[in-house]
Amino acid sequence: MPDPGRTPYVTPLEPVEGAPAAPAREPREPRLTLKHSLDRVGAAVAIVLASPLLLVAALVAKLSSSETVLVRERRIARDGRSFEMLAFPSLPILRRWSIDLLPQLANVLKGQMSFVGPRPERPEFVELFGANLRRHDQPRRVRPGITGWSQLQGLAGHAPLAERVRWDDWYVENWSLWLDVKIVLMTVRDVLVPN
Repeated sequence: MPDPGRTPYVTPLEPVEGAPAAPAREPREPRLTLKHSLDRVGAAVAIVLASPLLLVAALVAKLSSSETVLVRERRIARDGRSFEMLAFPSLPILRRWSIDLLPQLANVLKGQMSFVGPRPERPEFVELFGANLRRHDQPRRVRPGITGWSQLQGLAGHAPLAERVRWDDWYVENWSLWLDVKIVLMTVRDVLVPN
């Protein structure tokens, strides 16, 4: 695992879990087009199937002491675009099963996010760390995700930014549809059988 104390991205061949990462490369457009099409179709289907759960979650948020049913947070995608990421209020009953993240299906449907991708960053982190969020001129056409490789490493929330970015870069460099499937299955496992 990368050392969070080190300056990230010293070399484009920095090892990850003992194996060198592939050199920075741009995912081929046909595969990305397929990924984004599958995202939108999947999001539409998921919203329909999860609509009863979404309604219950909205009711729980409304009946809680929360000021709003839907939280909107400004986030920055890897290509610099800003968008409003949606979520239910962070209530224990909703966070337990990651139900608070379900509104992000709307972000996926709108093409702002993907099911799987790098973690979207807060504007203040982007302004503070700037160039450290990108490895040289590496393309960032993979959309930010509801889940991702860094989240599966336990690097969410207040985890060190440099470490999160390191794992997100590993994902971008090694991205494939099969890797996305693997991450989705691992995420479902973690939600259903939390540590």
